[in-house]
Amino acid sequence: MSSIILNIQELLVKIDLLMNTGLTKFIFRFISFFVIILIIVSTGTVLWVHKLAKEIPPDKVITDFSHNAVTTIYDNNGYFLTSIQEDKKQIWVPLTQISDSIKKAIVATEDPYFFRHSGIDYRQTWEAVKDNLRLRRLVRGGSTITQQVAKNIYLSSEKTITRKIKEYFLAKRMETLLPKERIIEMYLNEIGWGYGIYGVELASRFYLDKHANEVNTSEGAFLTAMLRNPAYYNPYKKMESIMKRQQLVLKLMLRHNLISQEEYDNAISQPIELRRDKPHKRFTQIGLDRPNSLRDTPPCYAGLIEGYLYKTFGRDLLYNVGLTVRTTLDNNLQNKLDDIIDEIDQVNKGSLKRASDKIGLLLDEGDKVRAIGCTEKGDEVTGWIKRLGIPYNSYRYEIKFIDNIVWKDILLVHTDEDRLL
Repeated sequence: MSSIILNIQELLVKIDLLMNTGLTKFIFRFISFFVIILIIVSTGTVLWVHKLAKEIPPDKVITDFSHNAVTTIYDNNGYFLTSIQEDKKQIWVPLTQISDSIKKAIVATEDPYFFRHSGIDYRQTWEAVKDNLRLRRLVRGGSTITQQVAKNIYLSSEKTITRKIKEYFLAKRMETLLPKERIIEMYLNEIGWGYGIYGVELASRFYLDKHANEVNTSEGAFLTAMLRNPAYYNPYKKMESIMKRQQLVLKLMLRHNLISQEEYDNAISQPIELRRDKPHKRFTQIGLDRPNSLRDTPPCYAGLIEGYLYKTFGRDLLYNVGLTVRTTLDNNLQNKLDDIIDEIDQVNKGSLKRASDKIGLLLDEGDKVRAIGCTEKGDEVTGWIKRLGIPYNSYRYEIKFIDNIVWKDILLVHTDEDRLL
């Protein structure tokens, strides 16, 4: 027993001597420094991720999503000025009016475990990471249907780690707030199908001359095959390529037990009949031959306000929830200024409007902006003002670059809850 104690004492002495050598001190300090840096980086990363998680849209934006939300703009007296809606070729339909064949084809191809996961499919994500590393390029994303809805509706399409982290937290939150049926309904109505088309109803009418609830298994796989790259898989240019991918979609539907062998055999041999008229005629028949009526002759100031609101509050609040915007503008004065610019524009054959994306003419009353026009020829416009009924001495005319306009002094923005932002 005494020998064991003696050996331990000798070992401790050796360790003490070793710790006092220069090399050992250097190694110890290096490891300590590395651990401290690791703790700092880890803490910073956790705080950064936590911050991004808080930047996702609030619950009300998610639950109250509306495909036809309107942002309304009023003047300083509460008179209606104009409205803003997202300009899309889209016909929204409820999930009950979409063929099961389309739903099954989408799920089999995009997210086979959609009805089992809670927003993130970790298995598919890991498989995507392995494939990308093996091939040394981005060949698949591993995103679930929920993640794609989060990106398409609430986030941007930028390929950054910041957007991906937000997408992760937003998808998890959506799954707690929305039923699966609502999520896939949003996906099928918001996904792009080429030619500026959004949603399966318009895609079915445009390509097949059918409603979405009339599409069979073969056609559902055909439409789904286009989604990989609608610009490339254009049925009027790449029909053979689409049919090859359609066969892959049908195989996936069979593999995941979404169709029977008999349904597969029937679908694989069934031809696809496309609409053959010109795209503009299809849009005319569908009722989408020209832009939304609110966009036919949009006032200059409305476009400027829309750009500011989009940049400041984001797409989801502007287009999917709707804002109420009270301005310092005066309805009567704004209409008169618009008339002046239109009249001068006719004389100058459009020279004023061609410059309208850079220069703004502001009519100020004291410290309040009462009207906004788009023109480079401010001196020419002010020369017409008195003659056309605006009291010249009552207002100060100011030419500004659009980017220099202080919008927060002109706009007071509320959500539909009348909640000041």
